[in-house]
Amino acid sequence: MIAWSRVVRVLRRSAVVLVVVATGFAAPARTPAQTSDKTAAQDNSSAAQGKQGFSIESEMFTYSAMDAESAMVACNIAQKLGATDRKCAPKEAITEAPGVVIISSDSSALSDFQLWRSDMSTMEILTQRASHYCPKQGQRGLISSIGKLLSGTPAGEFISVAKALLTTTTVKTPVEGTILDQTLVNDIAGRLGGLGVPVLIPDTYSPHSLVTIEETRSPFLAKFLALMGARGCMDAKAGGEEAESAAPQEGPGMAEAERDKRAITEAISAFLDSLTRPDVSSPQPPGQGGSAAPPPQQATEQTPTISHLNAVMRADGLAQELGFFPGSNAGDNSPWNVLWLKALESGGDVVASDNLIKGSKITYTGGAVGTYALFHLNGELECSGVFFDLAPPMQLGDIPKLLDGSQPVPAGRLVGGCNPK
Repeated sequence: MIAWSRVVRVLRRSAVVLVVVATGFAAPARTPAQTSDKTAAQDNSSAAQGKQGFSIESEMFTYSAMDAESAMVACNIAQKLGATDRKCAPKEAITEAPGVVIISSDSSALSDFQLWRSDMSTMEILTQRASHYCPKQGQRGLISSIGKLLSGTPAGEFISVAKALLTTTTVKTPVEGTILDQTLVNDIAGRLGGLGVPVLIPDTYSPHSLVTIEETRSPFLAKFLALMGARGCMDAKAGGEEAESAAPQEGPGMAEAERDKRAITEAISAFLDSLTRPDVSSPQPPGQGGSAAPPPQQATEQTPTISHLNAVMRADGLAQELGFFPGSNAGDNSPWNVLWLKALESGGDVVASDNLIKGSKITYTGGAVGTYALFHLNGELECSGVFFDLAPPMQLGDIPKLLDGSQPVPAGRLVGGCNPK
């Protein structure tokens, strides 16, 4: 009996201890008002954290995921162009792989090139129309004879101004874009270059922007000078006819020819006048084409404006690298391709976990999503797809492994493909 009484007393004491411990860990009861206050405080804290929304560790994982995606996309494109084998190793036998012009989603390179192509056609048409009234002249003697031909004519002063504009380097107006877009372009460009694929990035550096313009290499300047020669020829002939006779010959054919020459001269003058107008602006971001036009002052502050001529000359440098030269036409047979890139989404998480046994732990992760399309110059789609990747959660102490390459980020996924042709 005595032993049993002792056991009962010990059990009662243990139960008391257990109750105290359990009570110590139990959450105190709260009134509905206190609960709502706590919920509001948590919402305010989450909103404050959302406003901050930046972690350099998570950002490192975001760009690491993007770099893994860039390697995957570059390999896919290089294989399509025949620069690498199936394992993405550069082929030693290939001497020159087709080149790639990389543009971002908000690039102005395409609109500049379309303007250049339109101007080239306009100058060609006007020059051919004027050639019916002017003697034909070779390209070699055209440039040297324009100054003599236009000396003392009303158009001579304008030509000197136009040539001064053409011989100055243009200042490129940057197009607004996110840092991730530019990083994605640079990363894939570097990967392609390492695989032996020639790369041009006209929005980062327009070809030949920091060198003087050579009329022997510039397709635009060659047609411009030919047009100037035709205009000067018509002005000189008009002056000579007036000097020969105060009474011009009459007749239906002569009157029709005079009207035609006057129309050609006016069309050339209107085209020349359009070259120096500052009416070429950077394209609007997608989805804003139908919005109301901003006030003039606001548009001036937000939309960079460049002259028609500067936009065309930027495209002219790119055209030279694509194989367009005076007297030759590059087109569907050009080896160059256009790679369009857009970074869609990116972000990461900082996850903090707390456990009484395992302790506190903070992990970081990040990922990125993008899309691309590869075109031939004739518009045929070569490759396209969407790529995405997510770096696995990693603790702060393991981040050096990511930097030294001992723990690489998975390659992610590329959804899409290339034309089998």
